[in-house]
Amino acid sequence: MSETQDTHTSRGVGNSRLEWRRGLRWFSAEFLVVVLGILVALALSAWWTDRLERAQETELLLGLRSEISANLELFDRTADLHRRTIDQARQLLTFTGPAPADFDPAAIDSLLFPLLSEIPSFHPAMGEVEAMLGAGQLGLIQNDRLRTAIAGWSGALALLRETEDEMRGDVMQGFYPYMSTRIPLVTMDHNVGFIKTPGPSRFKQDYALLLSDVVFENHVENRWVMARFILQDGEPVRELLNEILQMINAELEGGY
Repeated sequence: MSETQDTHTSRGVGNSRLEWRRGLRWFSAEFLVVVLGILVALALSAWWTDRLERAQETELLLGLRSEISANLELFDRTADLHRRTIDQARQLLTFTGPAPADFDPAAIDSLLFPLLSEIPSFHPAMGEVEAMLGAGQLGLIQNDRLRTAIAGWSGALALLRETEDEMRGDVMQGFYPYMSTRIPLVTMDHNVGFIKTPGPSRFKQDYALLLSDVVFENHVENRWVMARFILQDGEPVRELLNEILQMINAELEGGY
């Protein structure tokens, strides 16, 4: 092979290597651009998804805050009714005994009527919580403590409802049937203005006999004791509601 041919061959090989390196650099640059583009797209997608989820979380928290706030107010009103029941029952017990005297039948009516007709129960709104749990959106709540508290809210009512049901059963199946065989209820209803009647019953309203009956005293005693148990069982419920509300407020304010 001639010297000229060797030179041309060497140059051809050199040019091929140069082109291959240029192509490799171009490919690497293009590959890097594609990878960076994918990473940016993934980052933007994750950012957008997180933004949507945070917006959903805020919407959920706003609805929950309104519902929990209303439930706290309802709880306090219901608790006040139980406290009034306790006061009325205790006042009524001051008139009971073997030989009751110096009592005003109208005062007995005003104390006895609510013990028979008013059976306070806490019936909180659960729409927001149930909708969130039903839609599987609990996971949108980022705060672990708040998420756990919300999940346990329904179960926290179980003991309170059990005690309320026991009290309601005692009144409707025990106290009220007892009273209906002892006094003319229409007279009490008439005297307190519960219903408009032509007048009191023609049957005698013998409160002296009623107040001297130990069974009546036991019914009244049980009435206020059950109300006290309800208040005790309701304390953890109120504490949980208040804790949930405080955490929600902190989350919405961005400070929790």
